[in-house]
Amino acid sequence: MLYKLEKVSKIYKNFDTENHALNKIDLEINEGEIVVILGPSGSGKSTMLNILSGIDNPTKGKVYFNNERIDKLKEKELTNYRKDNLGFIFQSYNLVPNLTIKENIELGRELSKNPLDLKEIVKEVGLISHMNKYPYGLSGGQMQRVAIARALVKNPKVLFCDEPTGALDEKTGKNVLKLLQDINKKYNTTMIIVTHNPSIANMANTVIKMNSGEIKEIIKNKTIMDAEDLRWA
Repeated sequence: MLYKLEKVSKIYKNFDTENHALNKIDLEINEGEIVVILGPSGSGKSTMLNILSGIDNPTKGKVYFNNERIDKLKEKELTNYRKDNLGFIFQSYNLVPNLTIKENIELGRELSKNPLDLKEIVKEVGLISHMNKYPYGLSGGQMQRVAIARALVKNPKVLFCDEPTGALDEKTGKNVLKLLQDINKKYNTTMIIVTHNPSIANMANTVIKMNSGEIKEIIKNKTIMDAEDLRWA
């Protein structure tokens, strides 16, 4: 077991009002899985990502990573936890515009104690011919591939993907998801994908459906679809 959450709540107070972004969450995530957290805006899925990744701390409850309680870590220890174990992919790419593609990916490599081979990763994401270009010269799908390469070259145990196809059209989105699926199979990287697109759930091992800060349903898919075959919603 990679992650375990016990009675995790995240409460935001506004004067006399309490907003439960997460409410008594119990959850287990296994290593090597593709996990999709699915729900509408305001369902708590982004808060869940922030708690799992150590970006935010729960108000109540316990969060374990590899049997260690990360909710009790100090700020420097949390920084090391993220640096040594996690990679992040966002909807907005977050590339450095005045650095080349190679230099953007090298930023991820410099954060790792045990990085993967940069050329191998660049080849994996299909960017060999774009190494010396700048982000403004790439399409949205290509920029997302750079972001994936930057996260992957760290050799992370977990890749957190926050709406990774949100800014992409169907064809490009499926190509990006196919790449994530291939990475999961090749490197056994645990993928935690936050999305509002229900189609993406069909490529996951585990689907966590959320609403109003609560887990409404956990589904273990018996059949995993190839990303290329997904019906787009």
